[in-house]
Amino acid sequence: MEIDLGPLSEGQTYALLTQTIIPRPIAWALTDNSLQGDAQWNLAPFSFFNGIASDPPMVMFSIGSWDVSGKSKDTLVNLRKKPAFTIGIANQNQIKQVQQTATSLDHGVSETTEFGISVHSWDWPTPLIDGCGINFACTLSKEVKVDESSQILVFAKITKIWVADHAVSRDSKDRIVIDPEKIDPLLRLGAGKYGSLGSVMPMPQV
Repeated sequence: MEIDLGPLSEGQTYALLTQTIIPRPIAWALTDNSLQGDAQWNLAPFSFFNGIASDPPMVMFSIGSWDVSGKSKDTLVNLRKKPAFTIGIANQNQIKQVQQTATSLDHGVSETTEFGISVHSWDWPTPLIDGCGINFACTLSKEVKVDESSQILVFAKITKIWVADHAVSRDSKDRIVIDPEKIDPLLRLGAGKYGSLGSVMPMPQV
């Protein structure tokens, strides 16, 4: 089947892209949602996400500038005020919580509190997301509006990476090796589906 995207609506195109660009990693973005100085954390998943550079280390994810009610997305509002944030890589056991945090709550309401998601502090303004085998300490670098759409590309610099100890080892050359099967990342597909890592196939480097 050959599909011409020209006649499709934005919603139809989105549905098609999310079912064909697969699998996708999920950026579980935790931002500072505090209104009166008390610690409140906004947590939301974004699956148009990937690493884009290693020097400097950068990631990018796409975020709608408005939610279904017409309000600016909390993640974007928070980053514009306080650019330091955390990205966690959720695992298979966190699928329900990832889905819950995709819903829209009133600004200032914490998803971590509302859905019982535990976090703990580290040497970064925003905490680690417990259960995630990987957490990135990120800072908003810039945002770019995508032409005439409501999408915003968020570019962020990674300052440091936290990896669960049980998933880390060193090879014969003392290089850090991370076991993806022990990270067990949750992957996003389309049409309301998620996926798992499946087979890992080591190949000699060329």
